[in-house]
This record gives sequence, structure tokens and C-alpha cells, in this order.
Amino acid sequence: MVNVLRARAGKWRWDNNGNKAKAEDRSAEMMAATPTTIDIDFILAERSREFYAEGYRWFDLARTQKWAELAGSFEICGPTKGDHTPVKYTRDIQPFHYLRPIPQGQLDGMELTADEKKAYQNPGYN
Repeated sequence: MVNVLRARAGKWRWDNNGNKAKAEDRSAEMMAATPTTIDIDFILAERSREFYAEGYRWFDLARTQKWAELAGSFEICGPTKGDHTPVKYTRDIQPFHYLRPIPQGQLDGMELTADEKKAYQNPGYN
């Protein structure tokens, strides 16, 4: 199934920069995946490309316990306009970050004491 997705992704029909039709087929280059090269890191990287900006990345990384490993540091261009110098950022992802905090509005709507609400909240967010 990975190669089916990659075969489709390798066929270019539109050039965004030139704003014109384009016919280019690079699907053969992209379909080099074999069962021996496909592991969880390969699948996560493929999903990040296939579902870019659709909001699945955090859930995939948290579910597979790979968030700190794969997103603990990243490179991005400089902070000013026109600055294309890569800058490496690191973040300290703690084990409790794999759970999201329970929204305060939800806790306020529960008929619990303040101590019970504090105990109900996910660890690290008290």
C-alpha cells in the first residue's frame, strides 16, 4: 500500500510556482520501498508527508512513543524575513507531555471537590 501512495504522489500534474500544467512522472523512483526497508520510522515519515498540515502528526508520535525522539529537536530557517540560515531548536519533551491536559472547563463542570479535580487532572498539569 505504501508503494500505491508513492506511485500516485510521484505523478506531477501542476507546477505551483509557474502556475501551469506540468506532466512529470517520478513514481518509479519513489516506489523503492520493500518490506525490508519499511519500519515504524519509515511509516511515520511517510504519514507526515501524506497528511502534512492535517493535524495527525502529534497523535502518531504520541501513540507510537516516538515524539521525544523525532520531534525533540528540529531545524528551521532564521527568524527574520529572508534569513535562510538553518537554526536548530531543541525542546524538552517530558513523559507527561504524551498526555494532554484536561480542559479547565471540563473540570469545572464536574461535581467534584477541588482536591478531587486536582487528582483527576493528568499528571504534570496540576
